[in-house]
Amino acid sequence: MTSISSFLSKATRTVLWRTGLGRKAAARYWTNRAEGAGFRYLYRETTDVFADVPTQFADPVFTKFIAEDNKRWTMQESFVVEVDDVLLEPERLLGIRAGREVVEQTVVYKHDRQYPYILPYLLRPANTTKLATAIWYDGSATRNYFHHLVDALISLQQLERSKLPLDTPVLITKKMYDTVYFQYLYQRSAQLRQLNWYVVGDQEWVQVKKLYKLQTAPYSPAAWRTMRELYAMPDVKPWRKVFLNRDRNRYGRYLDNEQEVVDMLKRHGFEEMFAENLTIEQQAQLFQETEYLVALHGAGMIQQFFMNYAHSHVIEIMPRNYLQPLYYWQAYTMGLKYYDVIVGGDMRDGKEYPVDVAAVEAAVERMLGNQHPGRVYGLTELPAVSAVS
Repeated sequence: MTSISSFLSKATRTVLWRTGLGRKAAARYWTNRAEGAGFRYLYRETTDVFADVPTQFADPVFTKFIAEDNKRWTMQESFVVEVDDVLLEPERLLGIRAGREVVEQTVVYKHDRQYPYILPYLLRPANTTKLATAIWYDGSATRNYFHHLVDALISLQQLERSKLPLDTPVLITKKMYDTVYFQYLYQRSAQLRQLNWYVVGDQEWVQVKKLYKLQTAPYSPAAWRTMRELYAMPDVKPWRKVFLNRDRNRYGRYLDNEQEVVDMLKRHGFEEMFAENLTIEQQAQLFQETEYLVALHGAGMIQQFFMNYAHSHVIEIMPRNYLQPLYYWQAYTMGLKYYDVIVGGDMRDGKEYPVDVAAVEAAVERMLGNQHPGRVYGLTELPAVSAVS
């Protein structure tokens, strides 16, 4: 009966969310709150992170797009906030305060607005776990590597500023704690294992007297270098040329003239790889060993994180009607030696799109022939500085 009830509950949620009825009901029921009574910022700073990011690329469409998006997202905030009397629901650790207030700092996916589910909240158990203090770490971000890095792990940069004791409970849902992303880091990082992780059970509601939420500006270069250090990666001199493709049987955003691109890249010494077919250990090793990467835009590109920044060269291919800045921002923030982008045609129905093979080959030849001692982003050559690896 429990499994049937759980299935019906999830099915009902899906229907309500896809029809928009659930979102409308939740928006009326809950009030979002980020400051005011019960909120106290112990540290708060806004940084202009994209002021100097180059915006000149061979493709004028991407040039215009990245210049506008840089301006839109350049002001990013770091903070340590203390929130009084927060009830955390078990599924995503969304924070709830009296008066049906949702603590905005516990909402990870703001573009796809998250709210606590109303019925489980009304039927919650009378007995909740009570903690005097706790640090909010992850309720849903670790479901993919990109958000694991920019919404969860990077937040630990503010631990020192919080001035909290090292034995303060650090809250993470069991689902997120068990993910391959978190466990891969946890097994590698003695520093991470020293923290007092409190794994919230699947049905456990937690009441915290003083909840602390930490945030670091997502594209702070120093923060990304510190995150990399947590993984204790060996220093590998890269040598591989890799075309990171996407499995069209599992994902959209693939090339409809894929074979032409594969054949051309193989002539230049590239091997075709699919990150989704590798374990996380194999993915990390692949990117450590890769010197020249041509990749379709997709979540696998977050693994640039593991490359040798002083030697890494990256070309990203993306559809014209799905331009994304994330992996360029990441490449620049980490200090990758070389990044360029090729914009293909329009993606059809969220699936296939074409790319000009000649344009890709010209970009590959520029990349392979690059002799500039500094970093190169599109058409911009930066002067040589001390290498970051």
